[in-house]
Amino acid sequence: MENQETTRSSLFWKRVFNWSGVPVSLALANFIQYLLNPKSSCWYFYVEAKWFEIGLNIAGGILMYGILFWIIRLIFGWINQKNVFRNHMLLHFLITTGVVICCMFLLLYLENVIYDWNYPQTSTDNQENEQSLRSYLVVNVVVAAFVNSFYHSYYFFEQWKAKVIESSKLELFSHQLIENALQSELQILKLQLDPHFLFNNFSILTQLIETDKKAAQEFLANLSKVYRYILATGKKDVVPLTEELKFLETYFHLIKIRHGETIHLTANISDSDKRKGIPPVTLQLLLENAIKHNISTIKQPLNLTIESAEDGKIVVKNNLQPINIDYKSTGMGLKNILERYQLLEGKIPEITKTASSFEVKLPLLNVLVAQ
Repeated sequence: MENQETTRSSLFWKRVFNWSGVPVSLALANFIQYLLNPKSSCWYFYVEAKWFEIGLNIAGGILMYGILFWIIRLIFGWINQKNVFRNHMLLHFLITTGVVICCMFLLLYLENVIYDWNYPQTSTDNQENEQSLRSYLVVNVVVAAFVNSFYHSYYFFEQWKAKVIESSKLELFSHQLIENALQSELQILKLQLDPHFLFNNFSILTQLIETDKKAAQEFLANLSKVYRYILATGKKDVVPLTEELKFLETYFHLIKIRHGETIHLTANISDSDKRKGIPPVTLQLLLENAIKHNISTIKQPLNLTIESAEDGKIVVKNNLQPINIDYKSTGMGLKNILERYQLLEGKIPEITKTASSFEVKLPLLNVLVAQ
């Protein structure tokens, strides 16, 4: 409701400026010209001419500035639509100012032609009239440039305000996501998620909001999907493998932002296996487990594969390149997976470790999934 009121207020002031800007600009141009040359003979026109002629003269000025305002709005509308010069404010200002000044010269020329046609007896040969004409041209061009500058100020203010609002929405959504994560702390602990998972991702999100808002939006969207999946499956014992793979793909986007091209993931699962079940977040736990215990660099990337195997199982495998530090693993991730499989059907995953690889063979379950 507040956003609607703000939009209505913004539209109202735009209309006020558009409707009042034309007569105000015309009055300003004449006022400046009068201050520069109050004794010019052109002012006697308003004393000697008929009301009809005066009205026609004012209407001509309003028409000229009305066309100018329409041209300026047309230029800014085109710029907004094509999204050009968005990051080049000075170039944006110089080009539009040049176009506006050229248009103003053209309008003044047409006005002068029409005036000479209506008043052929008026001579512009004497020095006074030439001086008045020059000042008239200069003043109107300056006013046109001023109007364009005002439009620019308003335009860039709106752009800045939109960016501030967008940034505020991202931060607000981030806070809401943190709050939701805290509210679901029991489920997260139940699934034995890595406690660093929260802090790493929100730290990355904070950095992206400050440097790359588009990337922050994408990161936030994927992070939101991850938590929605965790909350949705918190009370489920088994989920379809196809859902788990979609979740893993979303989760892997977050991993790629953290680790870049140092980690690769390949999945090759048959359609029949995708319709079977698996304990929720099992693949995510195995992925985190591999990342936690292995080196991953551009020259030595960590390669993970998920493939269908015989006897209704899938194999999750990664190349083994252990971290060369004194690191004592708690084994909570693998223990969590083994215990949940034991409780569900008594089927135990097979773990195979060689000098070059680490492999976990997961049985696919036929347990009915609660919808």
